[in-house]
Order: sequence, then structure tokens, then C-alpha cells
Amino acid sequence: MTSNIAVLIMAAGASTRFGSPKQLAMFQGQTLLQRCIDSAGALSPHSISAVLGANYQQIEAEVSGAQIIINHDWQQGLGSSIACGVKHIVSKAEAVLVLLADQVQVGTEHIGVMALAFTGDNIVCANYSGSRGVPAIFPRSVFSQLQALTGDNGAKAILHNPPVAAVEIMLPEAALDIDSVEDLRQLLEQ
Repeated sequence: MTSNIAVLIMAAGASTRFGSPKQLAMFQGQTLLQRCIDSAGALSPHSISAVLGANYQQIEAEVSGAQIIINHDWQQGLGSSIACGVKHIVSKAEAVLVLLADQVQVGTEHIGVMALAFTGDNIVCANYSGSRGVPAIFPRSVFSQLQALTGDNGAKAILHNPPVAAVEIMLPEAALDIDSVEDLRQLLEQ
């Protein structure tokens, strides 16, 4: 396992189905974004970046423990935010862990398992709902492909046709992402 894994948290979306910036929605005493930052902190406390876009002024004021990267093209989708983030971390990292701020059930232990499966030049990705997805760790050799991403499918094309060996970690917790106030309400009631 390499220790130089940069963390990129995707938090640039407009939260249209949520009705307000869901990055700032509260869950177990923390905002969704801060919870994700703190979970990632166990892996890489000095190398965490959050990619913001919509409502970034409002969200940035509530963030601690992460470098802020602003994606001014956030409307182009998740791929655009990943590309923007990787361009900012490219110089120092051996790998990048891509996380979504709204996958609230992905915690420190899941991130640790993924990091242990990373050898330095493989992709480690979550498998949930019968498919590969993020969270995922990508080695430096894939950075140029990540920087070329566009659209709203994020890194799915890379995960489904990986240019290097890929290890899947069964992670059903990643299937839950918070898209609406109702999603959050149901989770809080569990």
C-alpha cells in the first residue's frame, strides 16, 4: 500500500432534487461533506481536497480539513469535477481516491480496506448494485484519462474498461447516496 494517496471528494453538484445544498445537510451531527472529509482523514489527513461548484461560497465557509478546489464548469457533470480535481493534485500524489460527499454510509473502515488492496499500479473500486463505481482509487498511470473526463458518468468508463488491473471491493454501503430530503429522512429513521 502506498501512503501518498490524495483524496478528492466530489461535492460540486447543485442538489436540485434535495432543494438546498445537500453538502451542508446534517447527519449524525455533521454536514455530509464534513463527515466525508473526516472519514477520509484517517487515510490521508494532509491530502484531502473537496471539489465544489454550485453554491461554493456558502459551502466553503462550512468546511475544515480540506483544500477547496472550485470547478467553474460543474454543470458539465461529475466527469468534469473529477478532471478538475485531478489537475489540481497531479504533481504530488501517487494515486487518487475519489469519494462522493453524499455516500454517507462509506466510512473510514471501508476506505482503509480499499487502501490495503492498492498496490501502487492497480485500480481499487467499490462494487455495489451489480456494478463498479466510486469510491475508487486510481494510480498515477491513469491520471491523464481522469483529466480527460467529461459529462455526468464520472469515471465509469475507466472502471468498466480499466487500463490496468482492477480489484473490486464489495461495498453495498456505497449504493446509498442522498439525493433528496426524503432519502436523508429515511436514513435517519433507521
